[in-house]
Amino acid sequence: MKHIVIQFGGTGDLAKKKLYPAYEKLMLEEGFEFTVLALGRRYSNTKEFIKDSLGSDVSDQFLSHLEYLQYDMSDEEKATEALFSHLANLIGEDREVELIYYMALQPSLYEDAIRQIQLVDAKLKKVVPFTKKIVVEKPFGFDLESATRYNNILLKAFSDKEIYRIDHYLGKEFMQNLLLLRFHNDIIRRIWDNRSIESIQIIFDETHGVDQRLGFYEKIGVVRDTIQNHIMQIITYLTMNDPATLSPEDIATEKVKVLRSISSISEFHTGRYESLGANSGHVVNTPTYAALKLSVNSYYFADIPIYIRTGKMQKEAKSLIYVKFKNTTKKAMGDAEIEENGVIITIHPELTIDIKMNLKDPQTSWKSKSVRFRFNQTETFGANTPEAYEQIVKKIFQGDKSLFPSMREICESWRIVTPMLVEDENMEVYPVRTLPRFAREMATRNNFTWFA
Repeated sequence: MKHIVIQFGGTGDLAKKKLYPAYEKLMLEEGFEFTVLALGRRYSNTKEFIKDSLGSDVSDQFLSHLEYLQYDMSDEEKATEALFSHLANLIGEDREVELIYYMALQPSLYEDAIRQIQLVDAKLKKVVPFTKKIVVEKPFGFDLESATRYNNILLKAFSDKEIYRIDHYLGKEFMQNLLLLRFHNDIIRRIWDNRSIESIQIIFDETHGVDQRLGFYEKIGVVRDTIQNHIMQIITYLTMNDPATLSPEDIATEKVKVLRSISSISEFHTGRYESLGANSGHVVNTPTYAALKLSVNSYYFADIPIYIRTGKMQKEAKSLIYVKFKNTTKKAMGDAEIEENGVIITIHPELTIDIKMNLKDPQTSWKSKSVRFRFNQTETFGANTPEAYEQIVKKIFQGDKSLFPSMREICESWRIVTPMLVEDENMEVYPVRTLPRFAREMATRNNFTWFA
């Protein structure tokens, strides 16, 4: 079967930094055969596009499967005729064809894009039978209402089975490791519930700001950028019940159950770093940091508080999950110095899983010391584990939706974060490279200490 990827937003940062490298790797290292047709307004021909958009070390094999079409969505008749003609030429005499429309576009452009895809498809159907898929990036919508509206737009031209809604975190090794850690190890299964776990922390701190993409981020903010998608997906993997199988349908069923059991967030705070938009000429009141508390009200995880903090312009880049276990031993032994056990899953700067335990401190009389037993992804499996987008694109070609959130998950996630989307005129302004005051106060108020 001939596969053609029609790359909307083909000159954008996502395509250049993530998608084209993923496409090239799949061709060179895994033998996938397909053609990429990049769409954009910026360049008039393929030669200009390649010279300005791709690195000098790009392979000849990838270049031979990459084409560019100048495409201006505002001129619908001209654009759709050009796309139809180009696709018809690429298809040639082939009679088994799959078209993959990849929407690296603002959701506000979906309606125009879908209408134009429908026009092109109607003409192509007269030429050749084909199957099709569409890929849409996160955030899917800006709130629950817009997500529903955008989904209805997609359903005008595609069935739900043909729609691949991306959260690239699901393509990361650590996310898939979470499921195997929990469900392939009896020792973990027996302690992974509210009888043993005291609390969970999820920390996503980034050192960079957003001024280089302020126009985009000003509409998005930290809730839409990270919490509604990445963090909600992490919570489902941490607290879902055993799926009947590891099929996409069974996993999605359990994830939806988790999300439905989470009440709308009520304890949260947001802030923005003090230099945000300093060169923009206007005040930018978009949240770049948030801290919140929630709980999963299911039988096995009720009463476990989940503390989350995430945002920009921090002193150190770190992404981790800390699962803290109840410290009954400290009480039973009457020794306040005995530390709790814990599992630390570090996502960035490298993927590691640590189990925190107590062993005897040498040169002492029965005093324990906290130590860690570590798994390191790179040391164990090598440095060449696939990038998230490489795994995601591979699954799209294979028709495997296991790494893609369902529409039900997306809607439940929007419901949960809805209270955080209300504009806050009095949000805290925090100095760059410092943890916002509200994150520290949340820890004090709830009697816990941030792990890092």
